[in-house]
Amino acid sequence: MSETTLRLDRPLKMVTICLGQMQTNCYIVENTKTNQAFVFDPGDQGERIMNTLEEDGMELAGVCLTHGHFDHVMALPYLMEQKPDLDIYLYEDEADVLADPQLNLGAMMGMDLSLKANHLVKDGEIIDVLGTKVKCIHVPGHTKGGVCYYFADYGWLISGDTLFQMSIGRTDFPTGNLNDLLKAIREKLFVLPPWTKVLSGHTPPTTIEEESRCNPFLQ
Repeated sequence: MSETTLRLDRPLKMVTICLGQMQTNCYIVENTKTNQAFVFDPGDQGERIMNTLEEDGMELAGVCLTHGHFDHVMALPYLMEQKPDLDIYLYEDEADVLADPQLNLGAMMGMDLSLKANHLVKDGEIIDVLGTKVKCIHVPGHTKGGVCYYFADYGWLISGDTLFQMSIGRTDFPTGNLNDLLKAIREKLFVLPPWTKVLSGHTPPTTIEEESRCNPFLQ
């Protein structure tokens, strides 16, 4: 499938909001036909997330987490209060990071942050997000259980803190590993179509082509 043959009947819409003091990108994927939405990395300001959904006429259907760090999950308790049966997706090896304030860096910020996902995904697993197949790509290094979400029909990669515009995620936090991160980006992300849009946790959008060609950490 080339860039010109990506699905034209696209019911999904991407909304980006920047949240909290860490300025974390939260991605809201909305299905304009069913009026349901998935939230990727609810980093903070849960009321703002819910207000955005309400303004767009959307119902919260699920949450996907790229990793367990506090600045990507702080709004999750609020969202769970609004919808107690909320579906929450996380890579299987990241469960203890999400649950442990030392590992998710909540303790560093004075927070006793311990959370749990009810859907633990595996590397390469395909999940249904609003009627679209999304591939879970395990990319360890920033944390041991970091995962990117790849929307092949839309050319989107929600990368969390794995791959940034002209940078990569830090690897000096608990469970991080620089060699693992560089290897996984090259072997699992740079093999995606070059036009794939990379939607990261803290920088403007970029593409696989641009990063594979110019990212100074990966040359």
